[in-house]
Amino acid sequence: MSSPLITPRFFALCGASSLYFLGLNMTLPVLPLFVEEELGGLDVQVGLAVSSFGIAAAAIRPFIGPLGDRLGRRTLVIAGTIVAGAATATTALASSIPEVIAIRAITGIGEAAVFVGIASSIQDLTPDDRRAEAASYFSLTIYGTLLVGPLLGGSIRDAHGTDWVWLIAGALAVSAALVGASAPGPPAIKPPFPAFRRLIHPAAIRPGLMLFSGLLGYTGFLAFAVLHGERMGMESPERIFVVFGAVIITLRLVAARLPDRLGPLMTTRISLSCGVAGLSLLFLWQEPTGAYVAAAVLAVAQTFLFPALFALVVDRAPDEERSQAIGSFSMFFDLAFGLGGPLIGAISGASNLGVGFLACAGIAAVALLFAPRLLGDAIIETTMDDIGPRSRR
Repeated sequence: MSSPLITPRFFALCGASSLYFLGLNMTLPVLPLFVEEELGGLDVQVGLAVSSFGIAAAAIRPFIGPLGDRLGRRTLVIAGTIVAGAATATTALASSIPEVIAIRAITGIGEAAVFVGIASSIQDLTPDDRRAEAASYFSLTIYGTLLVGPLLGGSIRDAHGTDWVWLIAGALAVSAALVGASAPGPPAIKPPFPAFRRLIHPAAIRPGLMLFSGLLGYTGFLAFAVLHGERMGMESPERIFVVFGAVIITLRLVAARLPDRLGPLMTTRISLSCGVAGLSLLFLWQEPTGAYVAAAVLAVAQTFLFPALFALVVDRAPDEERSQAIGSFSMFFDLAFGLGGPLIGAISGASNLGVGFLACAGIAAVALLFAPRLLGDAIIETTMDDIGPRSRR
């Protein structure tokens, strides 16, 4: 009989994640407008301000993962939330775009530790046959806070100014350290500290490439959804995130086990297809209604892509290398976050935002064509491991 998934410790870790990502998502509609309206930035500078977070996180991920395996997940969670929260609050002191870029990079370093620490902890507590389901519930803390975070951030900005958004978001992130103390501590027997000849764990490479391709347009959508809505005359463009978050929460709750049942390849194909459709709609239907419909279709894409690929990575990695594998996998998320904004910003400068979204749709379409080749071998390797003895059993 399978062990229970939802335990008090599991719930506490999801609570810590919710506090952290609520603060982070509060800044989503505020940062682009802050850079453009208060600091006089261009679209490409908006993209750089948003992307510096992901680029810094990607750079530190290969080193964060092994630290989590040796020092314990709790160290990553507490240190990461404090660093990210303090940096977010410091944004209130920024008076130039380079300062914002630097502060966001420090925030990204903290986020790298938080994500790897909590994601690894949750998988430590999860039965093997429910890994994608656990990843779905964990990711609800990320996407669920999209329902209230952007609206809360926009309301605070309108009522009290931008500075209060940074301060409150930072305080929420730091408060997550208290709840995150429930994460596992150092292992009884520490694995050997790896020589960094292998910066990316092999289990993460192929699933990571699929994740990157599927997330590139999504991260550009996060960076420019508010500006896209404003330019179409929407009064409250933050509501785009509400539609996006509501669809994801609904699907994650009613279909959390679907990726486990369909398998990673079929789930990835469905997700990438919806990503292509949603990004294309942003180009073809540049009206408020079209933005809402596109957000809903993109939400379907993001609902299942991460859990399916995440479970495949965890299943292929030995227990003693789990944080390293998760760190490597999440690095592809950071790279997408770091490149999606500048890519769409640069294309927008030469044309418009819609064309930028269409370019990302093309990248996702190429990934869709190569998904059977890239994921098929990974799935076969995992199946063969299950037949024979496994190092982590």
